[in-house]
This record gives sequence, C-alpha cells and structure tokens, in this order.
Amino acid sequence: MDHVGILSEAFYLPPDKKLVEDVFRDEDVPFGTLSKNIDFQRDIGIHDIHVTDALPSALALEAAERALAQAGVAPQEVDLVVDFTSIPEDYVGPTWSAAGLVQEKLGLHNAFATAVNTGGCASYHLALKSVMALMQSDDDVQTALLFAGDRTPDLNKTYYPITVASDGGSALVLKKNAERARILGVETISIGRLHDVWYVPGLQNRQPNEDVSEKLLHMYAKMDKFNEGVIPINFRMFGKVMDRLLKKLDMTYDDVDYYIYPTFSTWDQAYFLKKFNLPREKVYTQALKHRGHVQESDMVINYAEAVEQGLISSGDKVMVVSNGAGFAWSAAMIRH
Repeated sequence: MDHVGILSEAFYLPPDKKLVEDVFRDEDVPFGTLSKNIDFQRDIGIHDIHVTDALPSALALEAAERALAQAGVAPQEVDLVVDFTSIPEDYVGPTWSAAGLVQEKLGLHNAFATAVNTGGCASYHLALKSVMALMQSDDDVQTALLFAGDRTPDLNKTYYPITVASDGGSALVLKKNAERARILGVETISIGRLHDVWYVPGLQNRQPNEDVSEKLLHMYAKMDKFNEGVIPINFRMFGKVMDRLLKKLDMTYDDVDYYIYPTFSTWDQAYFLKKFNLPREKVYTQALKHRGHVQESDMVINYAEAVEQGLISSGDKVMVVSNGAGFAWSAAMIRH
C-alpha cells in the first residue's frame, strides 16, 4: 500500500505580544485552586502570547506559503487543500472555511478544497488520518496542503482552567510515497458525552432578554462537566490511544524516540511526563513560556521547532499526541 510522508511543516506567529498577566487582568480570570491543588494563574507557566488584529485566514495563508516554499511544491502540483482550524474563522458558517480562500490566493487551481475540524485541538490528527485515507484510495491525490489559522477574540484568550491561547497559523505538505517524515499511523478516540464541555454559544443559544454581544462568540467551559468528566479520564485516554497505536504498529514505548505534546501549561506537561514516566528531554516543552497554546497548530509548530533545534533527527520515531474539545484524544507516529 502507498504510504504518506510530510514534505514540510511551517508556521507563522504574529510579532506582537501580550503579557499573560495583562490577559488575566483584562479578562478578570479567577484566582484559587482547582482539582489536584492546581492554581491556574500560579501554575500556567505562560509569560506572554502572540496577538494580532489580522483575520485568521491571513495567518493561515502566510503559513501555507511557507510550507509550499519549504517543500519545493509548485501551486499546480497540489491536489487537495484541507483546513483543520478548530475554532470559528473569518466567517461563521454555514459552510465557509479558509480552504477555498487559500486555494484562490495561492493559485491552487488543480486542488479540491475542504475542511476537517470537528476534533478541536485534535483536528490535526483527524486531518492527517482523513488525508492519508484519500491519498491511499485515490491515485489522483498525490500532494496535499493542510493548514490552520487561529485568532481568538481580544477578550477571550483565556481558556480557563486549561491554558491561554496564542494567535498563529501552521501548515504542512503531504506527499504520497515521500520518505521524509513518513506517517506510520494515526489513532483517535472520541467521547460523545463530553461534546459540550467547551463550546461557543452563538446567537442561537442567546438567553431570553440577553443582549447581542461579541461574548456569544467566546469560548466557554462547563466547569462541573470538565471536573467530573474530563479530569478523571484525561491521561487514561491518552494512554489508551497511544497503546492502541503502538499495538497496531507492533511497537513499544521504548521504540519512541521523541514526543510532541500540546503547550497547555506547566502543570499539564508535568502530569504527562509523570503519567508515562518520560524524561523531560524526550518531550518538547520549550515553547510554552513565550507562546502558550496555538490550538491545533501546536502539533505542527512544536514539531517544526524540534526539527530546527536538532531534537528530532532523520529516522527518529516521533509520537505526536493531543486532545481536543469535541471531545477527542489522538496520537500519530511519524518516522522522521
């Protein structure tokens, strides 16, 4: 069977920054401890984030251009364009995504444009899995551009009690039978009862006599459902999805050379390391302090930076894991 490799991964982070202490002040973030004696403000570990007034599609477009240039792929070679952005974009529905915009702006006239974004920050994995299936079943799909672009509202950077979101974009180019960064497998798990732990209410969920405001497009968390539904099973589900992937690949944890994990918080990273008995040098954690969480782009950006810094070498087997509001847990194995 044909395999799929990643020719390039690229990202764009806007140059302007905002201190997280200013984010907390502007958004009136609560003090106090959560479950497991975690204090959100004390233990977040993020100093500043990237911010911009540009539309999300502009961030995605910049990243996509960089990925195509790094891959050495001409516009006419791209057969498929997939947007895996996980939050509302330039327009809110009914069927809009930036895929068509990127196709037009970059002159990808031979490509089909679509979106895969129901897995929250695990949409990266869902996009990989979907595109791999298309490539392996359709000889006309040889090269694909995947991208995401996120800009959260000015007063909705805090995803309490998890993280603080940074604006940014990412992209990667996939090629059938490419040997660089060969995707060995992708596994995903979803739990439907947690579908609304995180949500954007929208106009349709406005309460009686509630004024129309931008806050209806802000992200919210059902804290009781988060504490009772997500916290007790989160790392167990990470283990389940990684175990399932390793079993299918006839591999063990000892075979994994490096891990890419989302940049949520210092306490979240510490629990991941402890749960799976991993040394810090095997997990990319450097980006957290001066970037925070760039939604589904974390996986692309952290992978790209780890390669640039020499933390991932040719032939290394890299486990890329994430969870996402939706609610999903996902893992991919890439042989770089």
